[in-house]
Amino acid sequence: MRSYRVLGVIALGAIVLAVISFTVVDVTIDGANGCLAARVVCREHTVPSVAIGFAIAGVLALLAAIPPAIGWVLGMLHRAEVAEPLPRRARRPAVEEDF
Repeated sequence: MRSYRVLGVIALGAIVLAVISFTVVDVTIDGANGCLAARVVCREHTVPSVAIGFAIAGVLALLAAIPPAIGWVLGMLHRAEVAEPLPRRARRPAVEEDF
């Protein structure tokens, strides 16, 4: 049985990898078009092959994150159902005073 923490770490790691890949794609496309530090709107449409490679890596990372993320969520939901309730402290009986 896999640990649910491991599934969560794999899912989050893949999502972070996808975010980094898509950031590299954006910066690479802007750099190839000369729009990296431009203050005007760029109308160029050159897409370098490096950007395509990182876009594919980002999509694959997101697809790889889906099964572990679903497994992690379902495992945590199942685990919450079968968890034993926390023990309650016994309520002290009311003290009856005799007058």
